[in-house]
Amino acid sequence: MNCFEPDASHGHFIAILYDVIGVRWCPVLAAHSRCVNRHIIAQPVLHFPRSAHEIGMHVRFQNVLDVQPFPLGNFEKSIYIARRIDDGGFLRLLVSNSTLLGLAFKLRDPENLLGAEEHRGITCALIPTDTPGVVLGKRHDPLGVPFWNCPTEGHDVVVKIEDAIIGGAEGVGKGWRMLMQSLAAGRGISLPALATGGIKAAARVAGAHALVRKQFGLSIGKFEGIEEPLARIGGWAYLTEAARRYTCGGLDSGAKPAVVTAMMKYHTTELLRKSVNDGMDILGGNGIARGPRNTLAHAYIGLPVSITVEGANILTRTLIIFGQGAIRCHPYALAEMQALTNWDVRAFDGAIWKHIGHVVRNETRAIALSITRGRLASSPVPGIAAPYWRKIAWSSATFAFLADVAMGTLGGDLKRKEKLTGRFADIFSWMYLGSATLVRFEAEGRRKEDEPFMRWALEYALEQIQIGFDGLFANMKVPGLTWLMRGPLAAWSRFNRLSSGPSDELGHKVAAAMMVPGEQRDRLFGGVFVPDDTSHPLGRYENAMVLAYEADGIAKKIKVAVKSGELPKARPAELVEKALEIGLITSDEAELMARAEAARNDAIQVDDFDVEDYFRSAIGVDYNGDGAISEATASMAVREN
Repeated sequence: MNCFEPDASHGHFIAILYDVIGVRWCPVLAAHSRCVNRHIIAQPVLHFPRSAHEIGMHVRFQNVLDVQPFPLGNFEKSIYIARRIDDGGFLRLLVSNSTLLGLAFKLRDPENLLGAEEHRGITCALIPTDTPGVVLGKRHDPLGVPFWNCPTEGHDVVVKIEDAIIGGAEGVGKGWRMLMQSLAAGRGISLPALATGGIKAAARVAGAHALVRKQFGLSIGKFEGIEEPLARIGGWAYLTEAARRYTCGGLDSGAKPAVVTAMMKYHTTELLRKSVNDGMDILGGNGIARGPRNTLAHAYIGLPVSITVEGANILTRTLIIFGQGAIRCHPYALAEMQALTNWDVRAFDGAIWKHIGHVVRNETRAIALSITRGRLASSPVPGIAAPYWRKIAWSSATFAFLADVAMGTLGGDLKRKEKLTGRFADIFSWMYLGSATLVRFEAEGRRKEDEPFMRWALEYALEQIQIGFDGLFANMKVPGLTWLMRGPLAAWSRFNRLSSGPSDELGHKVAAAMMVPGEQRDRLFGGVFVPDDTSHPLGRYENAMVLAYEADGIAKKIKVAVKSGELPKARPAELVEKALEIGLITSDEAELMARAEAARNDAIQVDDFDVEDYFRSAIGVDYNGDGAISEATASMAVREN
């Protein structure tokens, strides 16, 4: 697959492409294609001034599969390649099979060849892997997932500045800018699409299993304990698909929203992790028994890999989302800092007075909307979604005021208060995700049948915002006013809540809709490959679900006959022949019941292996060099049997 040149027409296409690859065929393939097509390498070459050599690199990007995404590293010498020395190494993706090695490093010029400054800052470079001194060939084992995470190192690797550094000598020290602008697009496309597809796949699997699997004569999806995690998966699927489309729309228009895409990377992957965990709980033994029948185990094992190689979510939440966005997104803070840097008193006075007016307006608006529970805010739409639009506006006003308070009282220390910035990031993110969900509901024509999903997603988003506000009021210190924050304001926030989360009734509606095969289920959880082959694990589940749903009405007739005494007490599947004899059901209905029961029984079976096959596939088994089981492992198997 070729690397795509990131113009205005490609963002949504690539997002859809990742969704299709990630769920229709193979998540590992999607992750590999994400790395190959990752904008973090292509965009700097395409958008920054480049030499004729780099124009050649552009052509090369369009025609190679084996491009290594950027690892972050430090150069031990001026322009030498070196392993990262602060943590003993860094996970490099695909590097063992790459032709180009991308590096982001801190460049030093101890001999002042480029000027009077020794430390030139973060710089990006591309180095052919056949350059003398580059060492490749080893592999990591990322949780048993067949993904090429590899170490790399270099020994006295010398390259020309104009050939290696993106932008040549003019690109020295501009690496951070390159990385941030590149990440703005890549993080908003690849992982959110992969995560959204995974959540929708989990929704299909969990919904089908909840209907097919029975306990005490009832589908387990009828139990409220199962409804709760099932509704979470369905609500998150609706929300993440809304946010994915909304973000890709912005990228398609040419925007490069680094903060928004950081939100998307963090929250979609976290929601995928939670969805898979919930799915594993719903599937029970079907989730933990590895083998060809298992639909979730590989996702459960591989999730930390796909998240970590893009940067730990802890870092994204606590440092990037609010820490990077607070200054550049603020209407006056950056202007104030620039005025101070330039010693421009007039510009600073103009910015600071506007800032003060901004704070007063936000405070007044936040108080008014809090007292009226958002009713003073306007809504762009009428109907059932209008109160949620108003609550988002209420949240926004409170957030803006508290952000100004934190910036004004903590100043530069705010970046070091990572628990506070993490809570600000949560509030900011869930306002965005909630807004995207409202936009989707409106864009799709306010479908009546989708109302439970929209409402569940918004109630959940507002609950997360409320949790963030509660945490800020309880922990933020304001000189002279901490007592007000932690006392009256905290109490008012808890009393005057935005939301207490989705109700049980709402969760019931979402879970029930997930267990009904048909148009709505296919539309909400679309983009997921559903094979006709019933030997495929998902195809097996989908077939059993359709048959079980169609046979449910027949089973109800038999249960009514049991209660009236026409039939003896037994499971409906055991009474089919007697029901047919007394004319309660037709022969076609009896055949449907038999097919449904057979499909149901087949779907809930798990894989089993004989001892030799089990030890060949088990994780962490000690093998001899020829692939045979070692004597120690074999003797252990004998003892266990």
